[in-house]
Amino acid sequence: MSSQCTVLHVDDDPDMLELSSDWADVHDEITWLTASDPDTGEELLSTRDIDCLVSDSFRTADGEPFVTHAADTFPDLPVVLFTSMDHDALDPEIRTSSVQYVKKSSGDPFDTLFDHVLSLADVSSSPQTAAVAPRAATRTEGRDGLQTAEHWVPIATFQPSETADLATVIVSAVEDYTDRDAAAFPPLYEHVDADALATLCYRSSGGPRDDVQVRFFYADHELAVTSDGLVLVRSD
Repeated sequence: MSSQCTVLHVDDDPDMLELSSDWADVHDEITWLTASDPDTGEELLSTRDIDCLVSDSFRTADGEPFVTHAADTFPDLPVVLFTSMDHDALDPEIRTSSVQYVKKSSGDPFDTLFDHVLSLADVSSSPQTAAVAPRAATRTEGRDGLQTAEHWVPIATFQPSETADLATVIVSAVEDYTDRDAAAFPPLYEHVDADALATLCYRSSGGPRDDVQVRFFYADHELAVTSDGLVLVRSD
């Protein structure tokens, strides 16, 4: 059983590609490649040693579903359709193929997706996954017991039970930190999908995932949201 695999994720939503890449970064056993269209995806499949394909619902130029086309072209390649479409709405050609199906909006979609990928690619779990969040500095213990990353300052905390959604928490935290009116900020959705971010940080049961941090720029600051329930700003 291999301890490392290369996975290609094809999706035309850049936020989804970024989130899946951030989630994959905490898995030492996975090299995660992305493409935003099926043509680029097929080129990578032809030129790189790919162990598993993850793709949203696309069609090739001749109208064939991209996932079944890839499965036929590369018969030894495990393929996962990662889409928001209901299973009953899928093309009959996909439903009767060997292509696996994971729904984006289902509970814990990234957990389910990675379980499928690791199983299909026949990859053993690494004895040590990343100890810190992707691309984060070493963590230290901050005041009041808050776990913070070096050079990062917590500006808000959040819980799944909060009545305000995560987007409101982020915008309000930046407003308080900068002492600026949020009306002067650009729309948050232009920088990060807060709903997808919440899904990445928390399981459907409300419990946090382990060691996840997503970093992005907003209102002239670099921010991070962690599965520990922190919103942080880079202080340096």
